[in-house]
Amino acid sequence: MTPESEATAAVRIRNVSKSFNAITVLRDVSFDVARGEIVALIGQNGSGKSTLIKVLSGFHAPDEGAQIFVGDRDITHLLHEGPSSTGLAFIHQDLALITSLTILENLRIKNFATGVAHRIRWKTEEREVRRILSIVGLNVSPRTKVADLTVTERALVVIARGLADIEEGEGLGSRLLVLDEPTAYLPKSGVERLFEVLRGLSAEGTSVLFVSHRLDEVLEFCSRAVILRSGHVVADIPTENQTERDLIKLMLGRPPEDMYPAYAEPIGTPVLSVAGLTGQEVTEATFIGNAGEIIGFVGLPGSGYDKIPYLIAGALRASAGTIELNGETLDATGVTSRKAIGKGIALLPADRKGTSGATNLKVLENMTIAKIHTFAGATKRIQHKRERTTVNAQIEHFDVNPKRSDVLLSTLSGGNQQKVLIGKWVIGLPSVLALHEPTQGVDVGAKRDVFHHLTALARDGALILVSSVEYDDLANLCTRVHVMSGGKIVRTIERGQLDAHELAAAVYAR
Repeated sequence: MTPESEATAAVRIRNVSKSFNAITVLRDVSFDVARGEIVALIGQNGSGKSTLIKVLSGFHAPDEGAQIFVGDRDITHLLHEGPSSTGLAFIHQDLALITSLTILENLRIKNFATGVAHRIRWKTEEREVRRILSIVGLNVSPRTKVADLTVTERALVVIARGLADIEEGEGLGSRLLVLDEPTAYLPKSGVERLFEVLRGLSAEGTSVLFVSHRLDEVLEFCSRAVILRSGHVVADIPTENQTERDLIKLMLGRPPEDMYPAYAEPIGTPVLSVAGLTGQEVTEATFIGNAGEIIGFVGLPGSGYDKIPYLIAGALRASAGTIELNGETLDATGVTSRKAIGKGIALLPADRKGTSGATNLKVLENMTIAKIHTFAGATKRIQHKRERTTVNAQIEHFDVNPKRSDVLLSTLSGGNQQKVLIGKWVIGLPSVLALHEPTQGVDVGAKRDVFHHLTALARDGALILVSSVEYDDLANLCTRVHVMSGGKIVRTIERGQLDAHELAAAVYAR
């Protein structure tokens, strides 16, 4: 680090280490973020990213010897005091908004301006919130309920809140926004809008640390990438002239050639026949699936591609259509989640922390909750020893780390959570496993594992349905991909013609 570059740094992170019970998670992490720079922080799950963010936010105290500077100020011992003291604001993936409250209430609940008799000065508050929202280009009424906003608008509200928190600090010459997986649940248009705002903020001098698993976004929007592996900084490089393959190699410590498993021809036995399926955003979808196939669904937001898994599995009620499963014809309008599970249809939603998993329950409980009745003996009591034996075998098979069934799901990384939730449905092999964005928010190493497990399930005879906008993944995994627009399947691309560019062109075709 030259004296000139150090002088322009908005944030300097020096020798940050963190250990838990003699296990070192971070070791001497050091890097800078210049004023107005957008820097990516990347690494596979378990690399130390989350721990570093928790240190910077004051959730964990760093080990002795760490120093963190914002501008010329050493804030190492102020981290727990929050944005107005440190100049660091954090935007997390879950956004932490109360959807039943208005934007104004979410942004000002801690700082309402009051007048006589401590009455809230609502007009003053509205003016202040409009000013805050204007910073991120959001022209909506402060009285709007968060529940009525799009997911992109919610993300912008949270960024505005973070900026407002920093603004309240006195003597803060430098400011840093830390965005932890903010795009995980955003559509492509939302990602572009978010980064348009971030570029505007960076042009005015706000620095950004962008934590993401989306390497395409890192290469497109960030000037540098700081790469962690096993708690160390293994690279701090400009993103210009880099490829996703280059970044993956640095993250994993090996080339990514085995990201996708070898394709195997499906078994061919008919499993699922869907006719005229109609429901939320879907109109008369008709398709078939055979044992051993992986079938993809793709489209733009609102096209219905992402509703297919939920309609098939009864999580969304269909208004018309039939579903023939293993020779039995079902009225789609009568398929509920309970009925679907009983017939051998399993669903893995995209919302891993909400509808997909129960983060406040243990790994064991998450794995067996859907099939708990199968562990009951003649007396209807749960045979806990058999339950633990089965779960431990799944943990070993899916290489879940840590290899413990008694820890909360919330303590696992995103990739390991997803392995647990796939393992849940493999207890009693389903005929159909329907997934929505199965690798959303997981690192490249965990993605590889998920792909190999899904392919193994298909080889064992299951039909896999995947709704996703990850064109490369669909092109490498699927037997065929159905492209949807306006609620209908408008094109089907077979294996021989599948590639990411062809899929993208089909999705955006008018």
